[in-house]
Amino acid sequence: MFRMPKNLLDLIAIDSLFLSLHSTACKCNGHASVCNTNTGKCFCTTKGIKGDECQLCEVENRYQGNPLKGTCYYTLLIDYQFTFSLSQEDDRYYTAINFVATPEEQNRDLDMFINASKNFNLNITWSTSFAAGTQAGEEIPVVSRTNIKEYKDSFSNEKFDFRNNPNITFFVYVSNFTWPIKIQIAFSQHSNFMDLVQFFVTFFSCFLSLLLVAAVVWKIKQSCWASRRREQLLREMQQMASRPFASINVALETDEEPPDLIGGSIKTVPKPIALEPCFGNKAAVLSVFVRLPRGLGGIPPPGQSGLAVASALVDISQQMPIAYKEKSGAIRNRKQQPPAQPGTFSSQLEAQNFFGVFVA
Repeated sequence: MFRMPKNLLDLIAIDSLFLSLHSTACKCNGHASVCNTNTGKCFCTTKGIKGDECQLCEVENRYQGNPLKGTCYYTLLIDYQFTFSLSQEDDRYYTAINFVATPEEQNRDLDMFINASKNFNLNITWSTSFAAGTQAGEEIPVVSRTNIKEYKDSFSNEKFDFRNNPNITFFVYVSNFTWPIKIQIAFSQHSNFMDLVQFFVTFFSCFLSLLLVAAVVWKIKQSCWASRRREQLLREMQQMASRPFASINVALETDEEPPDLIGGSIKTVPKPIALEPCFGNKAAVLSVFVRLPRGLGGIPPPGQSGLAVASALVDISQQMPIAYKEKSGAIRNRKQQPPAQPGTFSSQLEAQNFFGVFVA
C-alpha cells in the first residue's frame, strides 16, 4: 500500500528509487546514457548507430561495423570531401562520429584534413585490416588531439608500408562535440607530379600566354605591313614626281595637214609617245598626242598650237612587254629625225610631271 511522504527526505528517496528503476531498464550497449522512460529506446550518442538498444549500424548510409563489439564507421572514399551537418532535432544527442579510410594507391602518401564549426576531440589509429575496428586492442594510435577545430596530416606510404599492407586501414574518432555542428573531412592521394587542378591551371595559363603572344605578333605584323605599304606608295610618288622631262620636236606645215605623228589614222587607236613604268612594273604613265578642235579653215585659235599631250596612269600588269618595246623604238626613231627646216613652225612639247591634259 502506497503512503504519502511525510517530509522532504521521503520525497527525495522515492524519486531516487524511481530513477534507479528506470535507469536499470536502459540497455544501450554502452552507446547511450539516456533512453526513453516509457519505451526504453536508447538515444544513441554516436552517429551511424541505430536501434532501440544501439545494436545496429546504418548500413544504408555507408556505416559499417559491429556496435555490439565495437562501434560503427562511415566509409570514406579517397579524393572526395565529405560534409556532415548535425543540425536536426534528431541529432541533438550525438556527441561522436567515426570514420574509416583505406588507401587506394600503394606508392602514394595519404593526406587527410578535418575541420568543424565547434571544438572536438580527435583520435586517429591504424590497423592492417578493417576487422580490427570491431575488436579492442588491435589498433595502433597515431594522433590524439583535444579541443581543436581543424587538423591536417599526411601518412607516408613508406612509413606505414602500404605496399606490404594492402588492407591497411585508418580509423578516425571524432568525439566530445556539442550539437549542432558541421564537420568536413577528406582523404586524398594526389600524384607526385601534378594533380588535375594544377594541370588545368598550367594548361590554360600556357594557352592564354600563347594566344597573347600570337595577338601581339599579328599586331606587329600588321603595323609593319602598313608601314611598308606607305613607304612603297611614297617611293612611287617620288619616282613619278622626279620623272625627267621628255621633249620631242614636231614639224608642222602651215598650209598642209599635220604629219601623222601617232603612227596611224585618226580613227585608229592612238599610240603612246612615252611609257614610263612605275615601281614594280605593274603601272605606268602613258602619254599620247591629242589634236584639239580647230576653227574655220583648220586654223587653231590664236595662242594655241592645236595639239596637246595627255598623260594617264595605266595598268600594265596584263600587257605584253614586247608591244611597248616596239612603241619605244618608234619613239626613238622619231627623236632621231633632222631638225626643222627654216620656214617651218617648231613647237617644243614637254611631258609634265602631273596627270591630266594640258595644252602645249
